[in-house]
Amino acid sequence: MSLPESWVRALEQPVLSVKSPYTLRLNLARLLRTESRAEAAVISGLRSDLPATAFLCGYQTAMRFIDPALSPEQWGAFCISEKGLTSLRDMQSTFSGVELNGVKSHAMLMDNGIDWLYVVAKDPDGLACRRISATAKGVAVLPSAGSQPFIPELPHNAVRFTRALTDTSYYRGQAHEALNKPFRYHEDMLGLLALSGWMMRAIKVSQTSESLAELADAVQSLAQNYDADATSYSIASIDQFDRLFDLLQAQVSALTEESSDIWRRDSALMLMGKKARDAIRAKTTANN
Repeated sequence: MSLPESWVRALEQPVLSVKSPYTLRLNLARLLRTESRAEAAVISGLRSDLPATAFLCGYQTAMRFIDPALSPEQWGAFCISEKGLTSLRDMQSTFSGVELNGVKSHAMLMDNGIDWLYVVAKDPDGLACRRISATAKGVAVLPSAGSQPFIPELPHNAVRFTRALTDTSYYRGQAHEALNKPFRYHEDMLGLLALSGWMMRAIKVSQTSESLAELADAVQSLAQNYDADATSYSIASIDQFDRLFDLLQAQVSALTEESSDIWRRDSALMLMGKKARDAIRAKTTANN
């Protein structure tokens, strides 16, 4: 099959990099304004120099589920994790009115390009999500505990909130059901589509593209399924996800040595949700 014209144009354009965030931000904003979420993820991946750049673009595209009103030029991070937290019932971060107190263990690019933090914490009605400027008074970046095993170009830091004032224009209640659970789906699908774009560029650059058509077909299938019903996991979407990821893994031999080493390191990111996806598949199958 021939690649869509928009993909061909993307491959002909200069690469984008997380190392040049201003240019990346402007180009991603243009895609978010003009393309569907799935197409924005794929095209930004096709222009990415590294899997980290591609994943950042996919993640920022997914953040438009958390806040559809988030400006295309701005970046956000969804913050729910806390060190040692095994159940959301034990979450220590709290809202007192619009004030936020507590510590979140992971905030992407904190102190290095993120505009807004979308923080899940306890309030009197349960778990809620409010957003806060990354530069707000009372927001402090904590020292990193060590190097990341994958996508080191996208550092994650712990953040402490001390009577930090949140933005009153954004509030979501029942945050686990309304945001956290569905966000995993959007992050998975759009992240994999963006990484697939990077892989297609890497294959083309290596000039070993015998399997490019099969890979492109799987990317289009997942993108079309996402655009048609971007709500939550289904057995069909998990099957398409797994097929595409397996195809990506099979392309390692077609990459340059440097690209294959980077892929082996960073592809572990997409395996982190496998246990949850397998559980959803088993539960859905049992219910049917």
